[in-house]
Amino acid sequence: MSSFPIVPAIAGVFVLSSSLVSVAAADIVGFYEGFTSNSASWRNANGAADLAWHEFGGPTGGSYATSAFNLISTTAGGFPPTVIRAQSGYGSSAGAYAGNWIAAGVTGVSFSFRHDLSEAINVTGRFASANNFPGAAVVAFTPVASNVWTTIFIDLTASSPNFVSFEGSNHATVFSNIGNMQFGFMVPAALVGQDLEGHFDITNFSIVPAPGALALMGFAGCLGVIRRRAR
Repeated sequence: MSSFPIVPAIAGVFVLSSSLVSVAAADIVGFYEGFTSNSASWRNANGAADLAWHEFGGPTGGSYATSAFNLISTTAGGFPPTVIRAQSGYGSSAGAYAGNWIAAGVTGVSFSFRHDLSEAINVTGRFASANNFPGAAVVAFTPVASNVWTTIFIDLTASSPNFVSFEGSNHATVFSNIGNMQFGFMVPAALVGQDLEGHFDITNFSIVPAPGALALMGFAGCLGVIRRRAR
């Protein structure tokens, strides 16, 4: 008989802790940027200006943002140029994506990407703290053909084959404090050093949660419905 009152107490603690965890995770894994009304302070190659914003023309006809970059400064074997930046210092997306991605259960990022170069390209990325070091460099395996909206997914789990470098650090250190994201591309050999301006479009950017985090978020939502019905 004495054990009966303990059950609701334990359940209450479980519900409370689950809700707190899901709220913290949802702040990051629920992040989505579709550039619905502006470029959300995402910036261009050198960070000097916001991306150009377009109300129509995205993958399903909606909005997207664009960066321009001239390939004349690229060199054979050189570091992939960055063309799109989302950084805490710029107030990109009001910093809604920033924080501890490991604690949030992040497994990757997904976004729609398009370019107008004459050759297919592979998208690259870099994820770092607000101080911008150390960072994790990645390359996406899906080639993006010219003038075709393509969905890019980058696996960011610890053992992901997408990783190129942790800049002398490690997965746990980098992804426990994300503030900056940078995206670029591998320059095709035929276009290296060309005086050619390319345009790079992005939209539908989302942070992908681990299955467990997704289930927890759904569970928390169900609890909310149950609570409302019980009132």
